[in-house]
Amino acid sequence: MKRVMVVALVLLCVTGTVFATGAVETTQQVYKLRSSTNLAPGGTVGRGLQYFVDELNKAAGGRIEATANFGSELGTQREQVEMTKTGSLEMVVSAPGTGPGAYIPQLQAIDLPYLFNDEEHFVRVLNGVEAEMSRLLAPHNFVAIGGQNMGFRHMLIKQRPVSKPADLQGLKMRGPNPVFVQMFQALGASGVTTDWNDVYTSLQTGVVDGQMNPLSIIAMAKFQEVQKYITLTNHLYAPYVWVINPRFYSSLPADLQRVVDDASRTAILAGRGLSRIIDASDKGLPTLAARMEVYVPNTSEMRQFRDVTMPAAKAFMTDKYKAEGTQWVDRFYSAIEAAEKELGLR
Repeated sequence: MKRVMVVALVLLCVTGTVFATGAVETTQQVYKLRSSTNLAPGGTVGRGLQYFVDELNKAAGGRIEATANFGSELGTQREQVEMTKTGSLEMVVSAPGTGPGAYIPQLQAIDLPYLFNDEEHFVRVLNGVEAEMSRLLAPHNFVAIGGQNMGFRHMLIKQRPVSKPADLQGLKMRGPNPVFVQMFQALGASGVTTDWNDVYTSLQTGVVDGQMNPLSIIAMAKFQEVQKYITLTNHLYAPYVWVINPRFYSSLPADLQRVVDDASRTAILAGRGLSRIIDASDKGLPTLAARMEVYVPNTSEMRQFRDVTMPAAKAFMTDKYKAEGTQWVDRFYSAIEAAEKELGLR
């Protein structure tokens, strides 16, 4: 009899079922999802991530406890990506070229200059390479659940105004991955690899002379305090990828996986909308113009930037990865061409 009672108690502990005054309660498993980005909470990516966390906690009905970390709270961008890869962090929101691109360099093709005309073009291309990107990520222990943009990047310089490529000669420009370094070298500048969390102090101390960022980031990071000039080059549409650890994701019941997917899609659309509003209305410029000289290149000058940077960067990527036996860059360019045809750009 005692043995039967012991077995019964063990079963109760395993199933999480408790009998009290004739009622049955089932202990609900709660999944903890810690997410992180190297950007601050006030920018479009940070606000998008917080939106995701809030939506997920609400939609999961207490079955998921999601939290967000920002800036350098958990380490550098590379360290946050590594933590997600190993499973010590469940999710990271990172630039693809300088985040997962550290393990999958082909993803740096997304950072080639003058690839995208606008947000619609960008989104269609990402949709076109989604399956191939997932295939590349899988062996490295990543699952992509979405992609967000921050708008077009522009060039910011500390010492002098820049209106054409020749004005960048001899400057040290922050370039966080090989594509950016190659682009600045084509412009006659030196590409300096600097972690995002060190950019402000590197500008203060002269480690770098300039860098590039979208309007939605510049004022938030207070770069106008350490740089005097901004040139609206529109040379790169700045993407961020949402990546989750596959072991954690697969541990979720199917209904909670759908909740995570839905919350990420909702948050990504909200973040994209915020970036679009800032870029379209120039709401980011008044704050900057009060402290910086803003230059808008004319058509001829923009063509010079494109003609100098795009062929050199594209040749760099194509030669490098064809030599390594991968065709992903070719598929990426094919997706760009397909999007341009759909949009009537070809």
